[in-house]
Order: sequence, then C-alpha cells, then structure tokens
Amino acid sequence: MSKHYAIKCTNCAAPLDLLGGGRVQTVTCAYCHSTLDLNDHYKVLAEFENVRRPLGPFEIGMRGNIKGVEWTIIGWITYKTAEFPTEEWNEFFLYSPTHGYAWLVYENDMVYFSKRVRDFDLLQWQTNKPKTIFYHKGHYVRNEGSYLSYVDYVEGELSWIAKFGDKFTCWDYNGVRYQTLSIEKGTNELEVYHTEKLKKSDIYSAFDLEYKEESRTTKEASKKEVSLGNDITIDDEIETPSANKGFMILFLIMVLFALSSLFYSKTIFTKTYSSNFETQITIDSSAFLTSIKLSVTGSGDADNKLWLYKEGKKIFYIDKNKVYFIKKDIGQSWKYNAASATIYLKLDKGTYRLVCHKNSNQTYTKLTMEQEVIRIKYIIPLLVILVFLFLAAYSHLFNAKFTMILFVLIGIIIAYQIFGLEALAGLGLFIYFIYNSYTEYYSDEEDK
Repeated sequence: MSKHYAIKCTNCAAPLDLLGGGRVQTVTCAYCHSTLDLNDHYKVLAEFENVRRPLGPFEIGMRGNIKGVEWTIIGWITYKTAEFPTEEWNEFFLYSPTHGYAWLVYENDMVYFSKRVRDFDLLQWQTNKPKTIFYHKGHYVRNEGSYLSYVDYVEGELSWIAKFGDKFTCWDYNGVRYQTLSIEKGTNELEVYHTEKLKKSDIYSAFDLEYKEESRTTKEASKKEVSLGNDITIDDEIETPSANKGFMILFLIMVLFALSSLFYSKTIFTKTYSSNFETQITIDSSAFLTSIKLSVTGSGDADNKLWLYKEGKKIFYIDKNKVYFIKKDIGQSWKYNAASATIYLKLDKGTYRLVCHKNSNQTYTKLTMEQEVIRIKYIIPLLVILVFLFLAAYSHLFNAKFTMILFVLIGIIIAYQIFGLEALAGLGLFIYFIYNSYTEYYSDEEDK
C-alpha cells in the first residue's frame, strides 16, 4: 500500500492528501481550485474560478484492482472538445508504487484503462503520417482526422502542470478488440497512449461501487463478447463511432431518395392511338430525365414511329429498327418482338413537336411521357457503395460468413440488373479475390 502525506492549501488552508509518489508536480485543491507547485513550496500556479465539478462515479483516494494491480486514484482531469457538437470525458489519474502511473477513463458511461506508450516511433509518425500505424502486434487503423480538446476541470495530483483552457490536438486510431492508440500534442510535447475498454461491472466492483446492470432487451443485438487477454472479457455495449453514424445517415438518405424516385416523376402527356397524329408538348423542368414509354397491343406490330422536334430540328426518333437521339447513341431500345419500350432522355426545357406515325389501325399504341424521372439504375451503384461501407463500419455486429454472403448476394443482384449475365463471370473472380482477402484478415485478427 502506498504512503500518503497531508499538506494545507497555501491559498485556502484546506487539508490536502498527497498520494502519488515522486513524479507528481502539482496538486489542485478541491475546495478553492488552486493549482499548487509541489516543487516550489506549494506556490499557487493557477486558479480555476467558478468551475463546475463534473459528475462521475469515481473519487480521488479510491483504490481498486485493475488487471491484477492495485491502483489509487490521485488526480482528476476533465476534457472537452472544442468543435461542435461538444464531447466531454473524465480521466482519473492512477498511481501504483510498483507499476507507476496510468489513467482510468470514464466517457459516455463506459470505462477504459489507458497507459502511456514510450517505445512508439513518434518521429516517423510526425514525418510520414501514414494511414495505418502499428503498435507491437496490434494493427491500428486510422479512424478520423485530428480534433482539438481543452482542459475543463482539474482536481488532485498530476505529473505535469495543467491549467484551465490548456489545448491539445488529438488523433485516435481504433484497433482490434476495443483498443485505441491516442496521440496528444500539446505546446511542447507529443505523447502516445494505449487505451483498452474494460468490463464496467468488474471495475465498479473493484472500486467498491454499486453497479446496476442496464436492461439488455433493447440492446442485445448490439452487444458482443470479446476477449482482451489477462482474463478480462468485454460484454458491455458496443459503441458506435460518429463516422459510422454518418454512414448510416447517408445510407438512409439514399434509400429514401431511391423510394421517392418511384413517386417523384410527373406525367406531361399520355394518349392511346391507332392512327397518325401530332401535337405539342412542353417540358418545364430539366431536372433529372424525361421518359417516353411506348406499349402496343401486338408485339409483332412493327409499324410504329415517333419523332420529337424542337424549333424545326429533329431531336429524337424511334421505331422497331432504329433509335436516334441528337445528344448520344442510346442503342437498340425497342426490340422487334417486344410489346413495350421505355426510353430515358435528357431533354432541355421548352416546347417540342411530337409526331406519331401508325399505318395499321387494327392495333393500339399507348404513349406516356414523364418528366423529372429518377432512374433506379443510376442510384443502385451509390447504394451498393454505401452498403459496403455500412457492412465495413458495422462488421463487428455480424458474423464474418453472414457478411460475406450479403456481399455476394448484393453483387449478383446488381451485376445482373445493370450489366446482365455477361458480367457474372467477372464478378465471380472479384468475389473470389474479396473472399480470400476477407478470410485472411479475420484469420489474422483471431490469431491476435
């Protein structure tokens, strides 16, 4: 058990216990919030005026066993992010006579254990800033860009001088098994911390705190048991990074966009005819596309022709042998034996002359024109990309084989709808490559 000493605050004379060993430099009074220099006769270095004491389950002086080591909470510091929306978390400074210093992090009702990393190649990171960095045998993937945080509250002992408003630039790298590598850059130094998530009920029990287990009925699907080593197992709620929430929002927007496309178009002309006619139509919106749908009562009726003119110039023509559009070659859109055809054109706003020719009056043709049409075909690739991003972001919620099956089904459906059967052979090779990469990755992760 570590020794402790008592002093009086040189500002308000309140009694202060010193618990933290020889490397502690400052202590902040819990009563007047003055920061005292332990190396200079307890000189007042700074004062936290009108501060709000944060809420948290832990207190200075508490002792608890973490990973087989007894730690004492000797300091407390609260950080806030400078960017909107503001995030806040508490870090409790731990001291062990045999294992030095560490941090117990409390954020969003989750508990983490963090220690400083001293053998990380900081110089290379500063010079090259790679997309991925490696710490021993763990592979840490960069989660997001840097963010700015500042000190909002200080109490107790620290191994450096911390003042209200001190700012730090931070980088977080998420790793396997709920571990994170955090880099903090202050005014004069750069520090790296390895953080791992702990089982909340075990930590509360270790520090003699009452633990009330939350209802699992609505959260069961978002929980997963993962081993961290050292006989510690996680089964707390899996956190959702803000970037993952962004993927989910984008995915939902695209789904709503695709569904709305089914109802967004506006019919500007419709007619069922059995003989020649011509008329004027007006396109009053150039947003998205204009569709022309032709449907005949007899699939063998080849005597159907349609022209579109604007200011006397032919813009579009179609029959069962030829399709012409002034802006591009749109290929064969109406096969000879087909009873219907739908053509999508990018037409400018304006008035057009529509001419329809039909020699036989024994069959009927129905013509429908719509504007502001959104083709599902154009949205599907974006949806596929977002689905892949979603599955990648939330892969920890799914079984690897289940996720792979979803990849395969999505790929087959999209390739068939967009490219036809010809693309399936190439897709098979692509799936084989992805499957090998995917299984090798998870195999490596399980070995770790």
